[in-house]
Amino acid sequence: MNAFIVNVEKIQRQAEDLTAAYAKAAPFPHAVIDDVLSVDSATLGDFPASDWEHWNQLGDKYQHQKMSCGNIRVIPEPFKQVIHELTEPKFLQLLEKITGIEKLIPDPHLSGGGLHMSGPGGILAAHTDFHIYRRLGLYRRINVLLYLNEGWQPEDGGGLTFYSGDSPATVISPIFGRLAIFTTDDKSVHGFPTPVAEGKWRKSIALYYYTSTEAENFSGDETTYWRQHDNLTGIVSSARFLAYRLLLNVSRGFSALAHVANPHQGMGLVKTMLENKKNERERAGR
Repeated sequence: MNAFIVNVEKIQRQAEDLTAAYAKAAPFPHAVIDDVLSVDSATLGDFPASDWEHWNQLGDKYQHQKMSCGNIRVIPEPFKQVIHELTEPKFLQLLEKITGIEKLIPDPHLSGGGLHMSGPGGILAAHTDFHIYRRLGLYRRINVLLYLNEGWQPEDGGGLTFYSGDSPATVISPIFGRLAIFTTDDKSVHGFPTPVAEGKWRKSIALYYYTSTEAENFSGDETTYWRQHDNLTGIVSSARFLAYRLLLNVSRGFSALAHVANPHQGMGLVKTMLENKKNERERAGR
């Protein structure tokens, strides 16, 4: 398949409207673009099946029934071509225009990205993403998700959910050819809490984009920050989870203080952090 699969020209025609809508979107900046592929699902070909030898089975409680492959060498065509098209300069320039974030850098290692698939009962718990990408000395700024699910219906579950605080605010169905773009930072809580329906497989391409400089405001540290947890039974499990929460809060506190201490950042960061804490307390008191 030599022709371009991603219809970048269509995105280009909508760029002005997308740019205006992106900055105003709630609960955090995002854009959703439909029909971005120039081919149908039959022409695109078969997505790797659940028994593909190159899947990385994540399989924990936060990502139940989820598998991924970030090895570009083994990702089959034409999905490899789609990934290349979404990391080429033409798309990067559009992404910069829409998001307002300049000098975006794609990840050649596809760390955490690449092909994703979640099976029946699969969920992705609400979370915010890591900000510091130590492997390349970069900082995560944008997520791009391309969905590949033909005939997907709301009752099939797996809707990408954006949260306002702890409450679901926006649900995006993962239909074929839909592209979701959103700013990822310490406030962009997202996931898909509604389980994938029996007999369904939720398929997507996930790509993350970085900058060589940190975000102006505190945008998290080096780890994924899970926001929803199952109830635990047993003294040992409860104690381990309490230690996790305590250590996580301490580490994130030090990370936030490091941003404040950075002389390259203004005192506006401190003001923003205090305002965020105030808003969190107000939401908790409702």
